[in-house]
Amino acid sequence: MHLLLVDGSAYIFRAFHALPQLNRKSDGLPVGCVQGFCNMLWKLMDDLKGEDAPTHMAVIFDHSAKTFRDDIYADYKAQRPPAPEELVPQFPLTRSATRAFNIACIEQEGWEADDIIATYACQAKHAGGKVTIVSSDKDLMQLVEPDDTIRMLDTIPRPGQPPLRWIGVEEVFKKFGVGPDKVIEVQALCGDSVDNVPGVPGIGVKTAAELINTYGTVENLLDHVDEIKQNARREKLREHAELARISKKLVTLEQDVPVVLSLDALERQPVEPGKLFPFLKAMEFATITKRLAGLLDANPDDWAADPELAAKGTGAVGFDNAARAEARQRRQEAEGRSDTPVVLHARAMHEATRAIPFNPDGYEIIRDAEHLGRWIEAIYREGLVATDTETTGLDNQTADLVGISLSTAPGNGAYIPLGHSDGENDLLGGGKAEGQMPIREALDLLKPVFADRSILKIFHNAKYDLGLLRRYGIEVQSIDDTLLLSYSLDGPQFNTMSELSEHWLGVSGIPIKELIGSGKTQKTFAQVPIADAARYAAEDSDLTIRLWRVLKPRLVAENMTSLYETIERPLAPVLARMESRGISIDRQILSRLSGEFAQRAAAIEAEAHELAGEKFNLGSPKQLGEILFDKMALPGGTKTKTGAWSTGADVLEDLAAKGIPLARAVVDWRQLTKLMGTYTDALPSYINARTGRVHTTYSQHSVLTGRLSSNDPNLQNIPVRTEDGRKIRSAFVAPPGKILISADYSQIELRVLAHIANIGALKDAFEEGLDIHAMTASEMFGVPVEGMPSEVRRRAKAINFGIIYGISAFGLANQLGIERSVAGEYIKTYFERFPGIRDYMDEQKRRVKKDGFVGTLFGRKINFPNANSHNPSERSFVERASINAPIQGTAADIIRRAMIRMEPALATAGIEADMLLQVHDELIFEVPEGTQEQAIPVIRNVMETAAEPAVRLTVPIRVDAHAAYNWDEAH
Repeated sequence: MHLLLVDGSAYIFRAFHALPQLNRKSDGLPVGCVQGFCNMLWKLMDDLKGEDAPTHMAVIFDHSAKTFRDDIYADYKAQRPPAPEELVPQFPLTRSATRAFNIACIEQEGWEADDIIATYACQAKHAGGKVTIVSSDKDLMQLVEPDDTIRMLDTIPRPGQPPLRWIGVEEVFKKFGVGPDKVIEVQALCGDSVDNVPGVPGIGVKTAAELINTYGTVENLLDHVDEIKQNARREKLREHAELARISKKLVTLEQDVPVVLSLDALERQPVEPGKLFPFLKAMEFATITKRLAGLLDANPDDWAADPELAAKGTGAVGFDNAARAEARQRRQEAEGRSDTPVVLHARAMHEATRAIPFNPDGYEIIRDAEHLGRWIEAIYREGLVATDTETTGLDNQTADLVGISLSTAPGNGAYIPLGHSDGENDLLGGGKAEGQMPIREALDLLKPVFADRSILKIFHNAKYDLGLLRRYGIEVQSIDDTLLLSYSLDGPQFNTMSELSEHWLGVSGIPIKELIGSGKTQKTFAQVPIADAARYAAEDSDLTIRLWRVLKPRLVAENMTSLYETIERPLAPVLARMESRGISIDRQILSRLSGEFAQRAAAIEAEAHELAGEKFNLGSPKQLGEILFDKMALPGGTKTKTGAWSTGADVLEDLAAKGIPLARAVVDWRQLTKLMGTYTDALPSYINARTGRVHTTYSQHSVLTGRLSSNDPNLQNIPVRTEDGRKIRSAFVAPPGKILISADYSQIELRVLAHIANIGALKDAFEEGLDIHAMTASEMFGVPVEGMPSEVRRRAKAINFGIIYGISAFGLANQLGIERSVAGEYIKTYFERFPGIRDYMDEQKRRVKKDGFVGTLFGRKINFPNANSHNPSERSFVERASINAPIQGTAADIIRRAMIRMEPALATAGIEADMLLQVHDELIFEVPEGTQEQAIPVIRNVMETAAEPAVRLTVPIRVDAHAAYNWDEAH
């Protein structure tokens, strides 16, 4: 037996990224990846002949659902971006392609493809066969056997390498410095950034191999950690021992997956023309159909196209390819319609821009005032410039300016070097490199250009550049932002310049890692030679102006001008100013809280040990599970696929609600230690040495519904309603002579729901200023508002907010600690009392299935490409999200509009006030002490009228605003 196992997911992404985009002519369905997949599959079968020919074969795919590794480590693969829009509809087609070639097609919920491959490989080995795994994935190298009973085959073409590259023990050793049997040990220590396996920070492959070759296993290494001579290495291993153990579990492939198909079922079958050609004809693959017809000595005309596959369409949008545009034009002509002039213009601009060649050798390096003066003349002549700053880091509050690039038209570009060092590898920066302009001279010449409202400055991620230039005394007026153009049109589909350029222009640009490297050897942009820096930076500005030409015309063509012009573009400078202001924190309060939390955590730990009757590691899910479900034999325990007891937050909360003291102790301990690690211990490290304040970074373009996210540090996840969360907020303080104002929308999402769904009872309650939760409880349960028990109101509150998020009877039952049947009755009664909500929910489900998106009241499109997925869980998620998204998105748009209007309103009123933070529905201001009484009415009025005149809400918007010397007391 020779079993051939193909890593299908790797084949998919290889085919997608290596080949140009292709769309089916009849309807624009993306099929380029499918065509590449078919060619790769056929070539593989054609290459493996003679003794290498397989007797058994299967293509293994990853399933989209979560696996047991998510239970082990919640952040496993968390950073991976969603699949490109053009690829999503091709996933099921690759499965169809596999079956069309008469090859076993396998994927299994709850398991990764690598686990299934490992299981079949071990089964075949034990049956006396040999195995070839077609993949270059390093995670599979742990399966390679010394006698070649299991080996790998890399079929990806590489310069200077043979077309088929066999991977055996020698190749594994070159990769990891150990044999296959020690690969998981090395991976456990060095981690994996691609899959977000943590490993031990600071330990790379070389060091890990050295340690494992000495100690054999991770466990033995940790047992002998005191023997490590290097202090830093020893302390890292001690501090992150648990991460190493977790990482080993993550990288160890399961070899006993309960696979559905037996080895015998994988026996290689000949290609059947009756299966293959209907598929190829449905995909409209004329070339491969003709080639295979000759090889198989068959007539493709004997078979019609597969009708189901031929009817498969796509929900993708945009003018990204001619085939789709032609298909749309044919449909419109058939319906008696035609594209409007603005649509034709947008398409023509895209096609014309893609046709303009790149000329990196034509980029200029500006080294003196005379040369820069000529460029400034050209900028005034054109009335616009695409520009980008190059810096020493990603934090615009601490990074130094290294250079500025310019472009006035596709194909031209220039770079002004300002802060390059003369030593490329000099970690201390060295002296200043020759051939640069003095930074102040260049900025003085550019300052009037940036301030001139008649000249459009085009950035990609303008907020970063605006914040940086502000530190150098330069204010920028009149901007466009290609990142925000893309976000307004297509949502958070693309986040980087390279992603956008690859999609719209067919080029990805020079990767920054080529210039600065990565890991320990990474250098700053200041250490990059000027000539290399110029090519990279000028190309960025060139790409920016090209993207602007492609994206800007789409605003009008797709009716997205208002969203971009009135919300997204004007918000970027506001956020840049907020980030640069920062907020003061009191180190002493945080230090005191750290001590208090540590003492409480220690007391809880001691209590937990007493309750358990033994000492154990509260941070170890394995030990905790054994205590709860083995030793204490508590009911309701479930095991993960690894055989360990599940001890997630939901399990512990459920046990705590049932009166299990140990579960409550562990929940409290986890919450305390998380607050310490995330806030009380960590926040002081974020204090900026220059300003003495903490500066968060807002992401304007990363959330589907339009909400902002906060990072480094994340100030939006501090618990609002817990006592400990309030204590942390008390550490955010006003400096001497100042006072903080917190202005918070009151139940904004429920108010938006009442308006959108036109719920008369809710609108009346808001109009009369009633307690909305008490009113709901009275309507549902027939209990008078006066003297209503708090428990009854709590239930109504849970339902009110739960409905917004599409809560199920199961979810509500867990939240309230009641039977599912009772929760179901509650929801049923709710819909009976407020029938408009059910109508709204049904309409949103219908709309998202029909259009593939839903929208906010301000025109924001929230795309759901999987609205008609064949996967029930995916469909269910989309339905819930389509209900909540217009509500949350409209609320997000309202506060964005308020932020844009706030500074001009305060200035008009003559009030000195700085807007510092936005946290969900809340804005934080810093004003001179004694002016709060004048500032609060202005702030409240701006926030309460922010929707107008674009939207006239039929529900009053209310804002609670208070002033105090710290955030907690102001909230």
